[in-house]
Amino acid sequence: MVNLSLYKREAMVLAVLLAVAFAVRLLLFPLQGYQNDMGTFAYWFNTAADQGIRPFYTYVMTNVGWVDYPPLNVYIFYVFGSLAQAFPAVSTTFFIKLVPTIFDIATSILIFLFLRRQLTFKQTLLATSLYAFNPAIIFNVAVWGQFDAIYTFILAVSLILALKRKPEASAAVFALGLLTKPQGIALLPLIAVLIFMKVGVKRLLTSVVAFIATIFIVILPFEWSNPVTFLSGIYFGAYGNYQYTSINAFNLWGMFGLWIPDGSLSLVGWALFGAFAAITMFVFYKRYKVSGDTLAIYAAFLLFFAFFMLPTRIHERYLFPAIIMLVLLVMFSKKIRPLYVALTATLFVNQAYVLYYLNMNAFIPSGDLVVLLVSVINLIMFLYASILLWDELRGRRIIDMAEPKAAEEQVTPKLENAQSDS
Repeated sequence: MVNLSLYKREAMVLAVLLAVAFAVRLLLFPLQGYQNDMGTFAYWFNTAADQGIRPFYTYVMTNVGWVDYPPLNVYIFYVFGSLAQAFPAVSTTFFIKLVPTIFDIATSILIFLFLRRQLTFKQTLLATSLYAFNPAIIFNVAVWGQFDAIYTFILAVSLILALKRKPEASAAVFALGLLTKPQGIALLPLIAVLIFMKVGVKRLLTSVVAFIATIFIVILPFEWSNPVTFLSGIYFGAYGNYQYTSINAFNLWGMFGLWIPDGSLSLVGWALFGAFAAITMFVFYKRYKVSGDTLAIYAAFLLFFAFFMLPTRIHERYLFPAIIMLVLLVMFSKKIRPLYVALTATLFVNQAYVLYYLNMNAFIPSGDLVVLLVSVINLIMFLYASILLWDELRGRRIIDMAEPKAAEEQVTPKLENAQSDS
């Protein structure tokens, strides 16, 4: 029999950890996020609750002329906007910050469940804590009140489903990620290659069908005459409004200043990202049979990191999903730990520094030393991460230690059956 008392004890400890993490975020809710963001979210929440799902985009575009969040968010706006109206004594800001907080805690649970089969309970709990109490993650969710935790959770689920040979489910969930935030596109090469390598071309094609079907199911309740123009208008309309090298991202372009018109540099940035993604996928394809699923997770980290560092028109928060990939690897490799520490620090500073200036209604001055220093650190970490990829190609594994096993701590049905047979 399975040792239920062991599982109950672990569940109780995890519940306490998550309760504390949730409480920490709640205590930070009263801190000022970006005033413009809070006002915009409040309007979207109330509009979705008042008007419903179907006319949301038509109504907002007619009355405001601008909305850049993809369709899956509108369902969230509707649910939590309705809750906010049902409890008028509670500030709408509370519900705005509650949304990403829920997904943030769900991500912590996902990390625990994914790692528990490979690590001891203490190791798994430590890794989960590195996400649940990560200051950059907490700041994004509980102080700023941004929605990056939502698509991060969804994309992590999609990746895990692909690793578990559930390609259609992975593709469907990936579609949900793109319908939440467009920057999830960074993970597309890996999901496609991983599905192909795991289950072959036929299941890749059925996965594409699942992807398209999911998109249609989500957008079906909305008003639209053409699904392509409906979605492209949302995605490319917003992208076209930010024609600058760096939208407050302390990245490669941030070293030379923020909010500089990008012109033809936009093509350069996307060419750099495309080339880096291709190299990453090449190494992944060549070395996957040797290094396994940990290499897939590292490839996901590299794609998110490169998406933050290389293209133009990138915002300060786009490094956010890279953190979970590092957390999933940090217990397996000492080489990963400098990346986790450094990028946690740079993401936190980037967000906090930008939010301070935003709430001052001011631009960060040209030549700012904090911007330059953090951008340089990020570039050094990007080069370090790239060197690790090169070492992997040359046969030196990124995972520099044997994967720890739960051994005597983890009681599984398989182990107990073996004991019974003996």
